Amino acid sequence: MKLTLLFFLLLPFLSLAQAPIFDYGTKSDAAREAYLRGWEEILDLGEWTKAEESYREAVRLDPDFQLAWAQVGRISNDPRERASIYTKLKSIETDSSWEAKLLEVYLGSLELIDSKDRGIAIKSEQVTRFYETSFKNFGDFLHIYPRETFVRSEYFEVIHSIYGAGAALDSIQSHENIGIESNPFLISYKSQLWAELKNFDKAEEALKDLKNKLSSNQSPAISFTEAVLNFEKGEWTKAEIFINQTLLMDSKHTLAKRLKKQIEDQLKNQKD
Repeated sequence: MKLTLLFFLLLPFLSLAQAPIFDYGTKSDAAREAYLRGWEEILDLGEWTKAEESYREAVRLDPDFQLAWAQVGRISNDPRERASIYTKLKSIETDSSWEAKLLEVYLGSLELIDSKDRGIAIKSEQVTRFYETSFKNFGDFLHIYPRETFVRSEYFEVIHSIYGAGAALDSIQSHENIGIESNPFLISYKSQLWAELKNFDKAEEALKDLKNKLSSNQSPAISFTEAVLNFEKGEWTKAEIFINQTLLMDSKHTLAKRLKKQIEDQLKNQKD
């Protein structure tokens, strides 16, 4: 798919003023508030432990809140709990609702996470199918609900996985006129993408913006971004310091744990 077509598909059909607000499949305002707070904690602040607490609060307030249950499953470290949630959600009769389209993506994610944790081989077509479904469902959803920044954030991650860092960065920048330029996750993500593209001046600039936005260096989001930046520079020792800081602040930070393994592999190769 050419990038010009990709960007056309990403453009929202409705202005923000016209766009409806999605209820995420719950009638409980308190449950929805906890759910969205979980997304803010995990994406904007890098606080996975707090996010898990918020998602669990959401399902306590509304036991039928399917999308919240999906996030509990994705973040849980208990394979039995994850499998139980997956089985329960998978058994629900599907329909054409936006809730069902989002749930389809999260169930695909749950399946991949479970397979990885249990050492089950993941077939390439399974990954391809997951990203194709994510791209389509998130994209269709955002045409109608362009205000939903957290879904949009995951959508940019999907674009990155399919088309690379350049396409993801271009997509983020093309959407900054709809009011997402101050979102902490997207500031952090731009720094990571610039670093992957080896434009370290731009990466440092975005990191500085993130620090100003969060008003504190004591944030997992900041130390994780620092770790990614140094990893891409090939500064393995510095990257290790920042990733350890991240995990000290939040031991459940899954992305940090994955990056830590990559850093350790690089340090080992350096010694060999």
